[in-house]
Amino acid sequence: MGLRAKLLFRYIFVGALSLLPLILVFVVVNYLKNLGVSAYLSLHDYTDSFEITIFLMIGVIAVFAFLGFSIEKYGRSIFVSMIDSTFEKIPAIRSVYSVSKKLAAMLSGNEDGTKKEVVLVEYPKENLWVPAYLLNRHENICVLFIPTSPNPTSGYTILVDEALIKKTSLSLQEASSFIISMGADFPQKENVSRLIQTHQTSVQAL
Repeated sequence: MGLRAKLLFRYIFVGALSLLPLILVFVVVNYLKNLGVSAYLSLHDYTDSFEITIFLMIGVIAVFAFLGFSIEKYGRSIFVSMIDSTFEKIPAIRSVYSVSKKLAAMLSGNEDGTKKEVVLVEYPKENLWVPAYLLNRHENICVLFIPTSPNPTSGYTILVDEALIKKTSLSLQEASSFIISMGADFPQKENVSRLIQTHQTSVQAL
């Protein structure tokens, strides 16, 4: 009976894992649906008109699309620049807005028009390698953001000597995909594995 119970639980576990991608899609769709319904109800309570509410929601979506298009095509948006200029003059929220803006730009890979580097670092101890975003540096000291799985927007900010990191050719999108999938999506696995093996070989030689 014990063996049969273990097999049953194993079948249930494997079956649940096989449907995990579908479940995640439903979770995301349900979240977006609830977000849309909440936005609609809030607007409808304010306008008290179905037509005006739908028109406003279409207008908001169009504004988002236009902002995204202008930023992708021209590198900046006059409207966003005006908002930046306004908020930077308000002491109470200037620092929070500035940090949020830098974080958003870093995650989109468009900060200062440069590509953010993805590196490997041994964390939280030796022989445990994690991908990290190189955010800043001063001389030989690097500021790294180590994201956590499966949510890459949370994590740890650390200071480390540049000699202790390994540079990679991974893009932000590839690193984020690796983190969100908890390693199931392993882009450039040959190059990453070679970096780690080369490091271990050099350490053993010493």
